[in-house]
Amino acid sequence: MKHHYIKLSLAASLAISTMAHAGSFLNDVPALGFSPANMDTSINPRQDFYRYAAGSWLKKTEIAPSDPDVGGFTLLAHNLDKQLLTLIKEAAAATDAPKGSSRQQVGDFYKAAMDDARRHTLGLKPLEADLQRIKAARGTPADYGGLAGRLQDGFGGSPLIMAAAMPDAKDSSTSVLVLAPGGQLLEQDEYAKPEHQKLRDIYRQYVVAMLNGVGDSVDAARSNAAKVLAMEARVAGSMMTPLQMRDPANTYNMMTLDQAQALIPAIELRAFLKELGVAPPKKVQVIDINAMKALQRMLTELPVDDVKQLLRWFLVASRASELGRPYSLQEEAFTTLRKGLKKPPEQERVVTQQIGAQLYHPLSQLYVQAYFPDTTRREITEMVGHIKDEFATRLRSNTWLDDATRSAALEKLGKIDIQVGYPSGWIDFSKLDIRPDDHFGNVQRANRFAFQRDMAQVDKPVLKNRFAVATKTTPIAVNSAYNFTTNTIDITAAILQPPFYQPGADVAANYCAIGGVIGHEITHGFDSLGRQFDPRGNLRNWWTPKADKEFKQRTDVLVDQYSQYEILPGLMHNGAMTVTENTADLGGITLAHAALKRYLAKNPTPDVDGLNADQRCFVAWSQMWAYKARSERLRFLVSVDVHAIASVRAVAPLLHLDAFHQAFGTRPGDPMWRAPEKRVRIW
Repeated sequence: MKHHYIKLSLAASLAISTMAHAGSFLNDVPALGFSPANMDTSINPRQDFYRYAAGSWLKKTEIAPSDPDVGGFTLLAHNLDKQLLTLIKEAAAATDAPKGSSRQQVGDFYKAAMDDARRHTLGLKPLEADLQRIKAARGTPADYGGLAGRLQDGFGGSPLIMAAAMPDAKDSSTSVLVLAPGGQLLEQDEYAKPEHQKLRDIYRQYVVAMLNGVGDSVDAARSNAAKVLAMEARVAGSMMTPLQMRDPANTYNMMTLDQAQALIPAIELRAFLKELGVAPPKKVQVIDINAMKALQRMLTELPVDDVKQLLRWFLVASRASELGRPYSLQEEAFTTLRKGLKKPPEQERVVTQQIGAQLYHPLSQLYVQAYFPDTTRREITEMVGHIKDEFATRLRSNTWLDDATRSAALEKLGKIDIQVGYPSGWIDFSKLDIRPDDHFGNVQRANRFAFQRDMAQVDKPVLKNRFAVATKTTPIAVNSAYNFTTNTIDITAAILQPPFYQPGADVAANYCAIGGVIGHEITHGFDSLGRQFDPRGNLRNWWTPKADKEFKQRTDVLVDQYSQYEILPGLMHNGAMTVTENTADLGGITLAHAALKRYLAKNPTPDVDGLNADQRCFVAWSQMWAYKARSERLRFLVSVDVHAIASVRAVAPLLHLDAFHQAFGTRPGDPMWRAPEKRVRIW
């Protein structure tokens, strides 16, 4: 719902592939992680391996009222947030923390965010100046450019046009200014598809309530809400689909600023950049040319007052949760209904997530000091080496690669820089002014701090910060991520806990849980998207036509396989949209299992609870993905997520491994059987 981090969806997400979403919070449910207690051995693994591996957990687990789903990532995120909240409260109680220190910033942000009385007293006052500026606008190109810049700089986004700084895909050492059409509060499919009509009705009611709260009569609010929804739907409908956005060939549209200006003369780009504090750059990358042209048509065809309604709505909606009553409650109610929750999450949970997203390195520093042991870092670093070596071995013996492509692939693999836990150097947040009595201002200043830091790099060398993409790669994100433009992998401190990793636990479970995560990220460098980037992170074709054809034949098998999964009645998976992550999942479990076998050759283990090492490996993988979700959550994920639904990930890649079929004795006619000629080995 929120636009605080819209920069990520525009730029950083185009450059990274991750293991999964950050989870939500959860209350008391059975623990997840490799355990025979989570299995249902009354189920024949040849008939339904998912239920066999995780059936007991699935039977005992219910989705908490304030959560959209429950699974391994969710459970770990819940435990993590308890740890983080402890640190946050300790920081808030401290009286001796120097200004600009991590403890001062984290503690004072929390104090201000929990001060509801002050926010309610302020009402709309924090927005008054910007509301007046929108009201006074005449709709000139300079007006639209300046307002778009002001909204992005001050409120995290704009409904007209947005900017970001990201590495030039063909020269990844230099940052380039990226221009994209503005943001909307719903996803593209949610504005158009019939199955989302209920959501659109709820959204319309929300817009009416908010506009009424900022001064419109009920009739005027209804009329203006209809205009807002029509404009948002029009812009969303003109944009590339999420699948189209995944192809760099579609988004790498480099041109001069004047050429970009010619696409959208209704918005003065220099006024936009001036508001952002960015000097006119040498070149810009326009993400979606057709959407820009469609925005131009809309701005010239519609009355200025209609566009001003869109700007006003975006302004209020982007900060509704930071305002007092009734605005924050209306935003909370809409978000709760949209996700199908039974009740909203607790305020402390929301604030914990917000601090983690905005003060990501200050809070991460406190977390690493308190909860992340060096022994875990060393053990995972060693495992990384084993799995990377396994991939190199498989590249050398790969039967479908020609020598030229094999050599280039080995070079790229050798240059992947994999770091574990936290960065060697932290981003300096000390100049960010966080106050104990100004929540709205804290959010605004934190957003501007991050945005301006990026903008300062336009036409300059790319910043080499690691573990620095908010909510995705920071040490407190339950995740791991591969970055195409740097050829690097960050494995966060937060994910190195159960259910993914447990020090001293069964080696088969650890290898096929966290080892599968590591292998997944390495494979991203060689999936349908990552393989388009060379060892230095530049967009360049290093494949021969023969190898290219062989690769596509194999990934096409995955596209077809995953497109057969029905998530809800009539709701099918999009195998084409999820193929990169599905390729990484197949690579992940393949590499993890192979590395495990090499380890066991020197360090054999006995059977445990009647399961041999191979069986424990595959059960651990499947249990890692055990998952339940509300229908609203499933529809949302199928619409926008490049990952398959977790319950599909639990089994689908296993069907391609000969070792899986040998471990559980599958045979023709079994639901879990996949004929050898239909099993695909990519890496």
